[in-house]
Amino acid sequence: MAWRSHLFGALRHPTRPEILLLRTDRSWRLPHVLLPGRVWTADAHLVASAFEPRLGTRPWLLRRIHAAEDAEVKTVEAIVELEVHDESWRAPPHGRWVGSSDLVGLRLADEEHRSLLARFLELLVADEAPEQRPPWARTGWLDAVSRWITSEVGRLGHVVVRLEQVKHWSLSSVLRITTDGPDFYFKVPLRLPLFVEEAALTARLAERFPGYVPAPLAVDPEHGWMLLPAFDELFEWEAPLEIRCEVLRRFAGLQRLTAGVTAELVEHGCLDRRLQVLELQIDPLVNDPAAVALLTDVEVAELRQLAPALKELCRRLNGLGLPATLVHGDLHLLNVAGLDGSIVYFDWTDACVAHPFIDLHSLQWEQEESIRAALLSAYLEPWEGVDSAARMLEAVSLAGVVTPLHHAVSYQHIVAGLEPSAKPELDATHVFLREALSKAKSLLGAAEP
Repeated sequence: MAWRSHLFGALRHPTRPEILLLRTDRSWRLPHVLLPGRVWTADAHLVASAFEPRLGTRPWLLRRIHAAEDAEVKTVEAIVELEVHDESWRAPPHGRWVGSSDLVGLRLADEEHRSLLARFLELLVADEAPEQRPPWARTGWLDAVSRWITSEVGRLGHVVVRLEQVKHWSLSSVLRITTDGPDFYFKVPLRLPLFVEEAALTARLAERFPGYVPAPLAVDPEHGWMLLPAFDELFEWEAPLEIRCEVLRRFAGLQRLTAGVTAELVEHGCLDRRLQVLELQIDPLVNDPAAVALLTDVEVAELRQLAPALKELCRRLNGLGLPATLVHGDLHLLNVAGLDGSIVYFDWTDACVAHPFIDLHSLQWEQEESIRAALLSAYLEPWEGVDSAARMLEAVSLAGVVTPLHHAVSYQHIVAGLEPSAKPELDATHVFLREALSKAKSLLGAAEP
């Protein structure tokens, strides 16, 4: 049985606290589309284009309101908040604008949506939103952004033809800008304690390490906005092995270039997340009720019991002597591209100074041992001569435990900074803690006599 995704759109009226419902037989329901596969609502281009035939115009995605999965029947159900910016658009003739009082007694095709829609309409009437909600998930944001984009594209000698959403979720918004010339991209990330000021840092990294990082064409430091050139090639998860090897080999080379300038990197905005820092974060992490909420009682007890050993693993890895370097923090093929004949690395929100092998985390997704070995070998090539091969492999093994701890700390802070309804979308802290626990038990068990 293949996965299917039911998407429902809560389309806001442009001026009144109402949403659009469509007539279906003798009942009413939110605009609905059924798509094949396991749709991720952050894929804004896919979501918006799916609703276009249903509504007669392409809507703008504001945020995800609700989502649930049923793995047994392989079904995704999601409700997203939408708005329309086409002033000439009119609702379909079988549609009806419904306010809070209209919902009472109205026959719904999806009765399970009633309480959620009632609450949503109440908040529209009150015109309230949690302070953690990002600007791009609020009405009116696009107007200000469009003015800035139009001005900057004009400064570059072009005219904006169309803006399209590419990715849109709690952590960031990415737009594609079609012009009378080349395409451009716009990005704004959420400001969080363990996120850098990405626009400013990307510009500094591009200047300091040309050819490795795409140089922004425009930056608005106040809002964190960034305009980037379109890439020549975007890589996919299933890129050929030789490309994947070169991505890791080249990135390790970049890390070696940064080993001697870590103080400069911190000064330019990278966070200091070296192993000494991580060691101090372990106790607050495993004792944070929110961070361990989705673990079993047994797992929580084991993590807390192993906390001293986890700190010792950080010290052991640090003692092997590999230098701290620039760490991307989310290194995988979808954050790598071809530009002007070079492989470049983007999406630097998690950039920090840390142990370099933190960026090997994506290797765990590779199921085939021979491919994983080839990728690791490619990454380790630029490190030859720094230490013996045996100590390098020991560092890789220790980093297998330390890396998920690093990411668990990241997600602990990410989730804490989101509005309540958005937390489930990104609550992966328990996933990384479970991975760290499993690998620590395996490593420590193997070391026992």
